[in-house]
Formats: sequence, structure tokens, C-alpha cells
Amino acid sequence: MKMSPLSPDMLTRKRPFRRHRLPSRRRQRLGAYTVEFAVCLPVFFTLVFGCLELARFMYVRQALDQSAYEAARSGIATGARISDVYDQANLMLTAYGVLGSEVVVTPAEITQDTETVTVQIVCDFAANSWVLPRFALPGILESRVTLDHENQAYLVPENVDQDESLSENDEPLDV
Repeated sequence: MKMSPLSPDMLTRKRPFRRHRLPSRRRQRLGAYTVEFAVCLPVFFTLVFGCLELARFMYVRQALDQSAYEAARSGIATGARISDVYDQANLMLTAYGVLGSEVVVTPAEITQDTETVTVQIVCDFAANSWVLPRFALPGILESRVTLDHENQAYLVPENVDQDESLSENDEPLDV
């Protein structure tokens, strides 16, 4: 005897309605997943935000170094003025987005007799932090660059008349 796919027994038999339930072992494991997630999430976010802060710290540090170098470079050119150095430093710091910085240039006046130009830039990293500036430690970043003035390459030593070997040299002296 052949049975059809829908036999009369199957049509009359009542089956209780079942919700789709997870197997009991998997259902018990859901609590463990939640606890593991709650424990790992703060560690993960701390790691991500720490990496962002480290990247920002290195960026601000490099920006200070580059700004100090460019400002000192503009100050050693022939005919440069102190205002040129400050303008260049502020222009570079603004372009990099560094806030709350202080620029100090030594000497106070650049003349033809100036031997070196020193530019020092100091800023507070907490003012430049992206992630948590309120919780950042007050770290003072400083960059200092000293360059010889361009006129130093063409200065003649004072004792050139006394030393014959110096007077025979037709090329500028490297200082």
C-alpha cells in the first residue's frame, strides 16, 4: 500500500505550536558572550584611543620641529628681520593646526653681524589633543633649532693679515 505525502493521519493529527528555540547549550552560552563583550570592549576602545593620541602626539611634535626649522631658515637669510621669523613660525603652526604655542627667537634683533639664529617653540600637548583633552596629562612639547647666519660663510677671520696661509685662500671659509 502506497501512502500519499499527505495522509489522512497527518491531516488530523495536531502538533503543538513551537517557537524556534536555540539549543539549550547555545542559549546558556549567550550570557558568556555578553560578559566577554563587556570586558573586552573597554580594553579595545582604550587601545584605539591610545593609538590615536600617540599618532597626534607624534604629529604635533613633528609640526613643532618643522615650524622651528622653517622659521629659523627664514631668519638666516640676508636682510631678514625678526618679524619675518615670527610670521613664518606662526604661518607654519597655523597650517599644521597647532594651538597654544609660544615662539621665542634669539637674538632679539637680526643684523649683518648676527652669527646664529635660534628659534624655540613651546606648546602644551593637552591643548592639541584630539581624543580626550580633558584627561591628557599636561605635557609640554618644545622644539629648538639653531642655524648659522648665511653671512658666516663669507666672513674673513680677524687674523688674516698675520697668517699667510689664510690670505692665499680665494674661496669663502666654511664655518
